[in-house]
Amino acid sequence: MAQQVTPWQVLKQRDFGLFWASLLFSAIGSQISTVAIAWQVYEITNSPFQLGLTGLFRALPVMLLSIPGGVVADRMDRRWLLIITQCLAALLALALALLSYFGTVQVWHIYFVTFLSGAVGIFDSPARTALIPTLVRPEQLATAYALNISWRQIATLSGPFIGGVVIATVGISTSYFIDALSFFSVIICLALMRARPAPASGEKKESPLESVRGGFNFIRDNTVILGLMGMDTCVQFFGAYRSMMPVFARDILAVGPTGLGALLGVPAFGALAGSGIVMAAGNPKQKGRLIIGVTLIYTAGLVCFALSRSLVLSLAIVFLLGLVDAVGETLRDTLVQLITPDHMRGRVKSFDQVFMSAGTYLGHAQIGTAATFLGVPGALVMGGCLGSAGVLLVAKYARGLRSLDG
Repeated sequence: MAQQVTPWQVLKQRDFGLFWASLLFSAIGSQISTVAIAWQVYEITNSPFQLGLTGLFRALPVMLLSIPGGVVADRMDRRWLLIITQCLAALLALALALLSYFGTVQVWHIYFVTFLSGAVGIFDSPARTALIPTLVRPEQLATAYALNISWRQIATLSGPFIGGVVIATVGISTSYFIDALSFFSVIICLALMRARPAPASGEKKESPLESVRGGFNFIRDNTVILGLMGMDTCVQFFGAYRSMMPVFARDILAVGPTGLGALLGVPAFGALAGSGIVMAAGNPKQKGRLIIGVTLIYTAGLVCFALSRSLVLSLAIVFLLGLVDAVGETLRDTLVQLITPDHMRGRVKSFDQVFMSAGTYLGHAQIGTAATFLGVPGALVMGGCLGSAGVLLVAKYARGLRSLDG
């Protein structure tokens, strides 16, 4: 019988509790900054196209630097790597704050800082993910990753609202000052951490290229991890429904900008509920079968959302999509971290980032192209069906995933 693990038990682990609280505070600061950047770019340019370019500059580092970020995370003391990345991120936010405060900011400054911030995040994310298993016991890992999702969703829900209030009351530059200050919460937490996780004990003398090859070979030879990454990439590629939300809001459901905000925000509430379910379950068995099941529910939900013509029903469906997505992500991250040796965790996470970003960004282009010929609902129905087929193929050929007790 699985041992019951509660969120409080995990948060009582001093180092993890401090780490979780500091990441929440930092994520809220980053969300405030994201709102400020979007508002400021549009204020400067009055151009939707140039506003959209901020997303491109945020995505480019993911495509270019994810693999090197994972290699560095596996060759350095991860605590020190996080301290360095947080210091760099704070300096970048401070640069935008000062440029805005003195009225000298230009749009290229924002693009440049956005790109550099994305690059810093690429080195930060694998180290942060790989550090968590060293702060909790193995049976607490699923709950720890559920808590990891919860702080992201809390920040996603509260950060934009706080950002709007800050911009309206005290100005854009203050938003960036708050973001810069928020990074110091993580730095202080890491400095106070009693645990001193040792650098990964992999091959120290191998070249960076050999490290990349070693990570690739490990994933290729592990059918469970490869199957999980392939399944997630397939669903992300064929089911990129969020990029089509303006079409559903304006043309299909006829609910306007207010409805669009609800359609984009409700999945975060679902994700919070999903992470709560995993935390309540503690350490569920048969994680592989659970991941397959919730992913099939997700793809079926995409088809239902495409066919819905009711705002209430659509909101219920996107709530469910957020819920099952969070459950699947938590269990997937837990399985991958349990299977992966410590000296490989950074590289495995970096390859995972490449898979996810490729699926997401290429999925936006795919569904837009398909919508040209099939209409948006038709394209999403097709995507849900193809995503389901991909999940079933993985379930058939990655037998180790189905039988994994986890």
